[in-house]
Amino acid sequence: MSRPAVAYPPNLAWRHVLPSMFVLNQVLLLVGALSLRAVEVLSPQNPVEQGLLYYYVWLECVGFCSLLVTACPVLLVARRGWRRMPDALQSVKQNGVYGSLPVGTKWLLLLTTAGGMLLSAWLAQQLFIVIQASPWGQAHLAQTYPLFKLSLFNAAYGTLMAYVYESFQDRAAVAEARERMAQKLSAEAQLKLLRSQLDPHMLFNTLSNLYELIDESPEQARAMLLHLIGFLRSTLQGSRATEHALNEEFKLAGDYLSLMQIRMGERLRATMDLPEALRETVVPAMLLQPLIENAIKHGLEPRKQGGELLVVASERADSLVLQISNSGSRLHTPDMTDDGSGFGLQYVKDRLLALYGDRAHFELRHFRETDTTQVTLHLPLAPASRASA
Repeated sequence: MSRPAVAYPPNLAWRHVLPSMFVLNQVLLLVGALSLRAVEVLSPQNPVEQGLLYYYVWLECVGFCSLLVTACPVLLVARRGWRRMPDALQSVKQNGVYGSLPVGTKWLLLLTTAGGMLLSAWLAQQLFIVIQASPWGQAHLAQTYPLFKLSLFNAAYGTLMAYVYESFQDRAAVAEARERMAQKLSAEAQLKLLRSQLDPHMLFNTLSNLYELIDESPEQARAMLLHLIGFLRSTLQGSRATEHALNEEFKLAGDYLSLMQIRMGERLRATMDLPEALRETVVPAMLLQPLIENAIKHGLEPRKQGGELLVVASERADSLVLQISNSGSRLHTPDMTDDGSGFGLQYVKDRLLALYGDRAHFELRHFRETDTTQVTLHLPLAPASRASA
């Protein structure tokens, strides 16, 4: 079977496993050499002293052969088993690399490990004998040969430690994957809750405006009702989407402004500016509407002369910048509650936090000299391919 198109998990990637195994191997052999030398020093009844260099070179041979003969074949077997798994990535996230391997692969890993330890111990013996026989070995190493069972014991001990290390790594990766999944589910649940709060909130405000127009201007009320039907139809068609293209977001905002235009007439002077290059940029669905609703209700409507409403999208330093500016004093502050003034701003801030964390920024400013309030959103730029259908 061919190699999967997706990358191997870190536990099965050569560039990740081999360096970590090499470092672990060096630590173990250094500890082992020091331990054997300490036992030798603390046992004066032993007539032959091998010396620290002797133990270090010997264990270096054992470690080198174990890496070459045991670790590499074991990794190849594990990678082969992982390639044959139809749902490998999902299984790894749930059970880890080695816990998700097929039973047949696990038995093959066991046989490969056992055979690798025997062969690596024998090869380490032969390699050490060759080093001893060299001029350097004759000058610096004791000419006694270590027992094969000691080489096998050290090979088995090193292999066991490698398995323990990989097991902890595997568990840590699973725990991290589960934590990321829990955070994602929590964020999705929060967004769904916020969305469920926003939809009736917007609808109730619009129906309240419609109720006031029924007696004052039946014709305007009927026109507003038609716009409301169209707005709700387009909203419900994408109501389950968490994100869409920015041009869709501007279209929804435009539909809402059409509703408000009927109620306010010439008092509402709205302008929307969306550059062509940003039309397909992905943004959270229904992000602008609560900000525009807030601007109208708490900025423009209290003014007898109405005012300007400007919605602008731009790109700055690889970020998408959305600005909603309106005439009116700073009445719609984030700490206001329940009549609707605080909900829109807090909804947007909560969504940005859940979706982007500290990669998104929310700014609210009031300019006294022009009596203008401005909300600015800084979002990470997202490609059009992520937009939900």
